[in-house]
Amino acid sequence: MEDTLRKMVDLGVGLMSFSRDKITETAKQWAEERKLTPVQTRQLIQALLERGEQSRTDLQQMVQEQVKKSMERIGIRENHDALQAELVSIRELMIQLNARVEALEARLTETQEEGPTH
Repeated sequence: MEDTLRKMVDLGVGLMSFSRDKITETAKQWAEERKLTPVQTRQLIQALLERGEQSRTDLQQMVQEQVKKSMERIGIRENHDALQAELVSIRELMIQLNARVEALEARLTETQEEGPTH
């Protein structure tokens, strides 16, 4: 899973670093070699830019989904309300546990003060 995520990020960085100017320049060179008309060249450039933008969008969505799955796998939820409710529940449990510990400590102190009952 980590390898897949790493590959997606590498691909995204590569696509993002391929700027609009570089795409246009490369498309024009390719169009000259193929003897495309100016209209065909513009269409090629537009198609490449749209494909690049779609690839960026797809990559962003895939990375977000992978991060969400990873977070869920380790127990982190995206739902803020659920997290808040869980924190409240944990706080209540801590209060109960603290009360039990205090009660047990008090009983232990009483027992120690009474001394051995042999």
